[in-house]
Amino acid sequence: MCGIAGIIHLRGKKLPQLPHLRRMTTSIRHRGPDDEGYVMVDLDGDRITPLWGEDTVLDEQLRRLPYAPTAPVESACGESSHLCLGHRRLSIVDLSSAGHQPMCDGSGRYWIIYNGEIYNYREIARELKASGHTFNDHSDTAVLLHAYMAWGEDCLSRLNGMFAFAIYDHRRREVFLARDRIGIKPLYYTIQNDQFIFGSDIKTLLASGLYSPRINWEGLWCNLTLSTAPRPLTVFQDVYALPQAHWMKIRLDDGRIVKQRYWEIPIGTQDRGMREEEAVEWLEQELKRSIRYRLIADVEVGTFMSGGIDSTTVSAIASELQPGIKAFTLAFEDLPEFDELQQAEATARMHRMEHIVKIIRAEEVIAHLEEMVLGYEEPFRSLSPNYMIARLVAEHGIKVVLNGLGGDELFAGYPWFRWVTPWNRLRRMAFFLRLLPNHLHPRLEKLKALIGASTIEAFYLAAHGSFEDAEKRRLFQNSGELCTLSTFSRCYQPSGKRFADLIEAISYYDLMSYIGNHHVYRIDQFTMAFSIEGRLPYLDHHLVELAFRIPSRYKIRNGEQKYVLRKVARKYIAPGCLTMQKKGFRLPIQHWMQTEFRELVEDSLARLKRRNIFNNAEIDRLYRYYRKYDGPRNQTYKKIWQLVMLELWFQKIMDASLAPTTQPIA
Repeated sequence: MCGIAGIIHLRGKKLPQLPHLRRMTTSIRHRGPDDEGYVMVDLDGDRITPLWGEDTVLDEQLRRLPYAPTAPVESACGESSHLCLGHRRLSIVDLSSAGHQPMCDGSGRYWIIYNGEIYNYREIARELKASGHTFNDHSDTAVLLHAYMAWGEDCLSRLNGMFAFAIYDHRRREVFLARDRIGIKPLYYTIQNDQFIFGSDIKTLLASGLYSPRINWEGLWCNLTLSTAPRPLTVFQDVYALPQAHWMKIRLDDGRIVKQRYWEIPIGTQDRGMREEEAVEWLEQELKRSIRYRLIADVEVGTFMSGGIDSTTVSAIASELQPGIKAFTLAFEDLPEFDELQQAEATARMHRMEHIVKIIRAEEVIAHLEEMVLGYEEPFRSLSPNYMIARLVAEHGIKVVLNGLGGDELFAGYPWFRWVTPWNRLRRMAFFLRLLPNHLHPRLEKLKALIGASTIEAFYLAAHGSFEDAEKRRLFQNSGELCTLSTFSRCYQPSGKRFADLIEAISYYDLMSYIGNHHVYRIDQFTMAFSIEGRLPYLDHHLVELAFRIPSRYKIRNGEQKYVLRKVARKYIAPGCLTMQKKGFRLPIQHWMQTEFRELVEDSLARLKRRNIFNNAEIDRLYRYYRKYDGPRNQTYKKIWQLVMLELWFQKIMDASLAPTTQPIA
């Protein structure tokens, strides 16, 4: 697990890239505090120069290797290059200096920078060794590099893991970029003045000094519904995410860029003949295999355990495979509607885990609000507890943590899975909804959007989204022809395949959007903020493929959601976890908005109105409704909080402008 950055000139021009790259790698030091490295490429002189930084571990072992740095980075800041690559290392597998990056093969032809973990690297290494490959170290980085040397882009089909990496082929003069199937590890890029600039964070691009942040209005429009822009879009103009399960090739000679998908979520593959006992047995086997893989590390591994079914099952199985594992839980004093501590404690006692609990209070969240907004990078409609629990994990010296994300999306755990069947019947009433006025009570407006949805994509946006397009047209002073459904469908709608049923469709869009853009995004950002690697057993691609083979009748059975997963979990977790009402892993924002956060809310809305972007009367109307009908069933608080987070994003990102001056660091 690391951080990567690079600058590539697309027209064969040499420029002083290294000062910009240093700022980029400095901005992601939290992703890799253990080591630092650079390589610069001069095609005119056919020269490749590896360089060290102040955090480089330059010992005798590294000095003997072909990718050993030959000079300090400061000495080369005045030189020009066609390509520069930078890396920050968080040591998880093979802690020795031999795992230093950028890493090359013995000939010096191939150079890699890599962020992630390949869980089956030992099996791949055995196959490569049998065909004559040799390795300088025991890391998965070397295995990934040699896998690309052996199989090219086809190596991606053999990888089981989470990754974002770049490999430079000096003979072909091209760079290969790739991202894992689910999009767990991030990779962003922008093209500015014929330079392709990429990195692990959007902040990496801002820090380069080569890109000035500007708003992408299509991205922001969709963000207010989905909380993130549909990928590859971001809320920053001309900044893109390499989509999940894609690779990209960039030729240095002529600047040609090719992008291709290498894996798809396997819709339409349900095994209608699968028996219930088979589904339960295969799911348990696959989940245990996935967890066993994710316990592989040369550092201590812990778990997030909220008390809900998904994370508690992962923690319980992990404790059987690795007895005495540390499990971390957040609790909320005097807020039982959010607290799952009792269930977490019961499972921890069953498996004799070392259980570490922290009570979270509003004032602590406020104290760290700025770091959380900076971590999100884009406007986000919620405050994630992942930041607070990652902080707790870091305080106990843990560098790898398992997370239960994915169970709800794969096995129909969210409310919208329950709503989709009645929607399919009630949408015949859509004609009568057109007779209703456009401006309605917010709850009626939501119901109108749900029942009036004409496609499964429109239903998904209505069920899952925050602001409807009709509300945004009242909110924005100028909305033009923007349409969330059009953008969402363009980015995510599968081509040439049909969904087996509506449950599968919702699961597909949850993986593409809610997982791929929302959840993995915040988990990666907040674990890496504390130099922790977050691992997600449910999102192993073999388990995902199995989940799509399991018929939907085993996911919701007689009204019971996550039926097949509950059957697996029953033997591992406390009974109370299975019977309690779903609470979700979230902070009590609605409660705090009425108390400790009230001044923050009112101040942020006042500042937002002064930006002259939105219709202030509409902001006032929403806030009046929120205050008048403030209660647990009034969901307008989510929209108010989203506007608060948007204003905080403006302050911390756009106003402060993380892009520094372009004076070189030397």
